[in-house]
Amino acid sequence: MKSSHETLIIRTNGKQIEETADQVAAEIGFSLTVNNKQVVTLLCTPAELDAMAIGFLLSEGILKDRESLLDIQVDEKTYAVSVTLGNLPDDIDTTFHKKTITSGCGRGITFTDATNLKSLPPNRTLITVSLREVHNLMKEFRSVSELFLKTGGVHSAALADRNRIHLFAEDIGRHNAVDKLIGKAFLAGIPIEDKILLSSGRISGEIMTKVIRSRIPIMISRTAPTCMSITYAEDHGVTLIGFARGNRMNIYTHPQRIVFE
Repeated sequence: MKSSHETLIIRTNGKQIEETADQVAAEIGFSLTVNNKQVVTLLCTPAELDAMAIGFLLSEGILKDRESLLDIQVDEKTYAVSVTLGNLPDDIDTTFHKKTITSGCGRGITFTDATNLKSLPPNRTLITVSLREVHNLMKEFRSVSELFLKTGGVHSAALADRNRIHLFAEDIGRHNAVDKLIGKAFLAGIPIEDKILLSSGRISGEIMTKVIRSRIPIMISRTAPTCMSITYAEDHGVTLIGFARGNRMNIYTHPQRIVFE
């Protein structure tokens, strides 16, 4: 499944006009079925659909642990993923009928009700990161995405410790990139409760719910958070950093995890 396609364009810079080939990000409608019931169709980049499906189900609180994942099948011809789960919640049918159109690219969908997050205890993980380490991580983060360098049309997400990036994912949607990253970590058996999440996109409330459910203690973005994401982060013990560019950054919540040199 190709993540980009070549197309002919006319390019002008104000002085010259030329016809040339350009790479654009691929976009497909991806269908997710859970226990033979179609749950949702999401617009995404046609890559790592298994991770995308698992990450989405984890972020929505539908998949709880590895023992509940009985089977996953990917049909690359029809862009469909079928997941079989055990231990489904009793109110699963009601959950699937409660959907919210998110602020994400391609009018994303979430089934998460923010009130359900109140049952989760605040994140008290005591990992720390210094300002220099944040700078170094974001510098590495900017250089990883080959698809962005090729198309300029995707978002990125990465999972890191204070020294280096461990996992990376990219997609046309910033929500999708985070879901793919969470799914990749789950399938690889990599713990994320002691990691840092890096993002290229705006941090909205629904993205912060993914961070909270995954028990990730620190979230860093190159761009802005919304007021809802800041409130969620403050209430649930997440350190939120925005506008992390060069040596500059804004620390919005729980600065106790930041080492000020």
